[in-house]
Amino acid sequence: MHSGTSIDSGPVRSFSRDFGTAISFGDMRPNDRIVIKTRNSEYQFSVCDPGNHKGMLSGGKLGAEPREAFLIESLSRDEYGVVRDFDGLETGGQALFYLSSGHRIERVTTSKISGLTLVKAADRTSLIS
Repeated sequence: MHSGTSIDSGPVRSFSRDFGTAISFGDMRPNDRIVIKTRNSEYQFSVCDPGNHKGMLSGGKLGAEPREAFLIESLSRDEYGVVRDFDGLETGGQALFYLSSGHRIERVTTSKISGLTLVKAADRTSLIS
């Protein structure tokens, strides 16, 4: 799990894909990495078990140490103020995660998502990058 820094393409061609609008649960595969940008923070979610929406989350208010997390959905409000959910991540929404914290569950909600980048495991030169 990586945190807080932009993806370094270095001398190798960048394999990240900027979705700009949404990444559904169906788009996620094991070892994919999703960079979630908000106005003031950047989070990274490394997918471990896409069927259960499980991965490792770091960045933002969590800091650099990755934590086991479950991505629940993206929440946003329509023009009438009605809360709308999306099964995955969507720009304009807020990502909702649940984290295991000892004997309790911690809820983390990001601020409004301004950008999403999906780095597919199959396209990376190594799982460390």
